[in-house]
Amino acid sequence: MHRILILTLIACLVPFLASADTLSVYASLTGKTVLMPSALPAVPDSVVSDLPSDPTEAIAKIENALAEKGITVVQDGPHFVRVVRNEGRDALTNAPLRGAELAASRGSETMPAGMIDFVNADLNQVLSIYAMMSQRTILRSTILPASTIRLKTQGALSKEEVLYAFATALALNGICLVDDGTSFVQIVPVSRRDQVKTRAPKPEPGAKLFDPKKVPSVGVLPSGRPLTEMERLEQEFDRLRKSFYDFMHLPDPSRRPASRLLGLYADLAGKTPVASQNLDGTGIWFHVETPLTKSELLYAIETTFLLNNLAIIPVDEHKIRVGHISELRKGD
Repeated sequence: MHRILILTLIACLVPFLASADTLSVYASLTGKTVLMPSALPAVPDSVVSDLPSDPTEAIAKIENALAEKGITVVQDGPHFVRVVRNEGRDALTNAPLRGAELAASRGSETMPAGMIDFVNADLNQVLSIYAMMSQRTILRSTILPASTIRLKTQGALSKEEVLYAFATALALNGICLVDDGTSFVQIVPVSRRDQVKTRAPKPEPGAKLFDPKKVPSVGVLPSGRPLTEMERLEQEFDRLRKSFYDFMHLPDPSRRPASRLLGLYADLAGKTPVASQNLDGTGIWFHVETPLTKSELLYAIETTFLLNNLAIIPVDEHKIRVGHISELRKGD
């Protein structure tokens, strides 16, 4: 049964893999990094199996084939090109074209070609690598539009250009990155961009910093190399199986992600956590990537709850619990 499900899922993905191969050839011919949504209409294999020997003609043939499938090619400076559905071109306003600007301002230090090579990479792993490169702690909802990301850097790029490639690829997949102060980046669906409030505490010179390696993580899988397609499908199957098991055997409230994160907040704030009701199915993703002060760590936890429509609710002067964000608004 397990193998049958895996083979079925692979069969469903075949049309999208063909487009990715065509775009890989296009990236090689143009020498540009292709920024794209993870799924695009399929382009016949014959397009790349019988290309003209002249690079300019070969590029034109691929672009014509993409146009016939309703796919638009948008040049973004000397190092990037965006490939999107015709109807999705208006979404480019969520991620302005900055390729030319970044190319003009970059210094002599660059990262080698192919440093980033994601093929159906798990979104959590992509965000973890972005956090490490940007040296920002991610604050995010567990519910985001895309589950996998495609991105391969084609030429040598500056660090700023690589981070731009990350942000743009995520935006084209419906995910928005919003810098919050110097230590954080909030990750939300593009549709919620206008709802994001950036209120990170200002740096406190001389304040004690918490070692990120010693701050507990919640709901975070170990990061590493991007998964292969088979590994990703296996992981997704295991995740669904575990979700079903957890639904049938609800865990001890004290071990649920929301309760664990509340416990960390209570320890920092000198409060007593109280078991919360109706949070059995609530997922939380929390991981500290950078050294943080106490006020920053408290803010990170509060914001993580808010991004998941939850809030820390005072019970009395000494006790706190987690509740739906609507409870907090009632008290305003």
